Amino acid sequence: MLDKRIAYYTKKVADFGSIHPSKRRNPYRHERLLLYKKLLHEKIYENRPSAFSQI
Repeated sequence: MLDKRIAYYTKKVADFGSIHPSKRRNPYRHERLLLYKKLLHEKIYENRPSAFSQI
């Protein structure tokens, strides 16, 4: 499940970065992407193996 979320986030970031500067961007997309990234990092931290938690 987590790998699908990472792929989704990567796709959305690529889509956001590929918008031509002359086209109008969604003003809230950047904030939503940053929030999704923060939540994704929390999920990764929760699901990491215990061996990495000792580092």
